Amino acid sequence: MTSDRSTPAAQEPETDHAAAPAGLEATGERLVPEAYAGSLVLAEHLARYQFASRLARGRSVLDAACGEGYGSAILAGAGATSVVGVDIDEATVAHARHTHGIEAHEGDVSRLPFDDATFDLVVSFETIEHVAEPELALDEFRRVLSPGGVLVVSTPNADEYLEDNPYHQRELTLTQFKQALSARFANVELRYQQNFLTTAVLREASLGSDDAQPLDAEFAKVAGVAPERALYGVAICSDAAIPSAGGDVVIASDVHEAHTLAQLLRDWTARAQTAERIQKEWEQRATLAEQRKTSIEAQLLEIDARNRELERQAEELDDRLQVILDSTSWKVTRPLRRVRGNS
Repeated sequence: MTSDRSTPAAQEPETDHAAAPAGLEATGERLVPEAYAGSLVLAEHLARYQFASRLARGRSVLDAACGEGYGSAILAGAGATSVVGVDIDEATVAHARHTHGIEAHEGDVSRLPFDDATFDLVVSFETIEHVAEPELALDEFRRVLSPGGVLVVSTPNADEYLEDNPYHQRELTLTQFKQALSARFANVELRYQQNFLTTAVLREASLGSDDAQPLDAEFAKVAGVAPERALYGVAICSDAAIPSAGGDVVIASDVHEAHTLAQLLRDWTARAQTAERIQKEWEQRATLAEQRKTSIEAQLLEIDARNRELERQAEELDDRLQVILDSTSWKVTRPLRRVRGNS
C-alpha cells in the first residue's frame, strides 16, 4: 500500500544554494553540539547515535527529528546507503543541509512526508515526548519502514526524568513505552541509558581525545540501577528478528562537570548557611523588638494608671474645693479675706 505523500528519498536531494543560514540558537529544544561541547547532554545524545550507527550499514535510513543534523552525519558515516533527515523547523532543516551536507526535509513526525515502506532503518531519539500523541509518531515510523525494517527509538523515563522540560508534551514511563512499541512490532528489545560518574586511567592520546570515538579501554561499574529506574529507554523494534546491535556504549563527558557540580553544591551550601544566619539574626531582632514592645506597653500601662490616679486626685481636690467654697465658714470669712488682701 502506498500513501498520497511524496517520497523525497526518491527525488534529487534538496540543496540550499543560498547563503549559509545563521547559527542555531541553543534553546534546549534541540541539541546544538557547539553550544554543549564536552557536556553530559552532548554525551547522552552521541551515545544514542553511536549505538544506532551499528545498524546503519547497508540500510536506507530516516533520521526522524534530525535536529541540526549531527546525528544524520554519524549514521551516514557508518555506511548507510542513504540518510534522510526530517525536522519540523525550517531553519533547522536549512542548517542541517548546509552544515552537514545531508538530505533533509521539513515535516512533522506525526505525519511524515514519505511513502509507505520507504526506509530500512528509522532512527528517532528524544522525539515522541515532544508530540501530543506519541502513538501517532510511532504509527508513522512503522508505516514508512520496509518489511522487516528496524526502528531505533528513545524516550526519557517519566518515572525518573526530573527535569521540567517545557518542550515535552507527554512523557511515558518505560513500561508504557515498551507496551506502545509491542503493540506495533512483533519484536522489541529495550536497552537502558543511564548517567554515571566515571574515573579512568588513560594514555596521553586517550586523555586528549574529544571526538566520541571508541577507546581501547576496559569499563566496569561499582553501582547498579534497576531497569525501571533508568533515565532513558532506547528500543530496537522490528517485525523480523532483532538484529545484533553489539554490546554497551559508553561516552564520558567533561571531567570538570563533576567539579562544577561540587562547586555549585558548595556555593549553595554557603548561601544556605548565610540565609540561616540572617534568619536567626532577624528572629533575634524580632524577639528583642517584641521584648521592647512588651516593656514599652508595660510602661505605657503604668503611665496610664498614674494619669488616671492623678485625674482621680484632681477630681477629689475639685470636690473638696467646692465643698469649702460652699461652706458657711468660707462665706462668713469673706470680709476678713478681703481686708487681708488689701493690707
